[in-house]
Amino acid sequence: MPDTRVLLPLVVFFALGAAVLWLVWRVVLAGGRARRERVSAVAVAELAGRTERQLCDLIAVVDNVRRRKIAPQDVEVSVLEAQEALERTVEDASALCHDPAWSAVAAALVADIHRAERAIDLIDHGARLLADVAAVDAGEGETAVKRGYLNLVHAREAIRERREAILEESRTRRRTTGD
Repeated sequence: MPDTRVLLPLVVFFALGAAVLWLVWRVVLAGGRARRERVSAVAVAELAGRTERQLCDLIAVVDNVRRRKIAPQDVEVSVLEAQEALERTVEDASALCHDPAWSAVAAALVADIHRAERAIDLIDHGARLLADVAAVDAGEGETAVKRGYLNLVHAREAIRERREAILEESRTRRRTTGD
């Protein structure tokens, strides 16, 4: 039978060692989760910023069509580029929806991007009506371009507000965790 003078310190040593290892493991897990959340927040904010810039460029072109500074046919290329860019952005945002910390925010960003896509479709419809010289519905084309323009502006503002909310939430989380 082992001596209790030797066995008791060994049991205490292993118990304290296990407790320290468990504590270190928890700290590593918490640090990794906080880092992943920060990276996800930055990714979602950058995605929203990129989308906002794309929409700003398109808004400038559509505003020129709306004010008759450029021909309605000239907006078609910009509309196609914007639609393709927004489709890629939706794919990127959908990939971020898998992160539990930012899934709701990324899903809301996807909804705002879909709103912008619908506005672009309306602009495209109106520009096609305006470009058709034989069309009797030029007023409908102007209305569609104007409504699409306003919807696009509102979608851009919603995306901007979402980006600012993401950045503020990220700052708040960073302050509370002490990173």
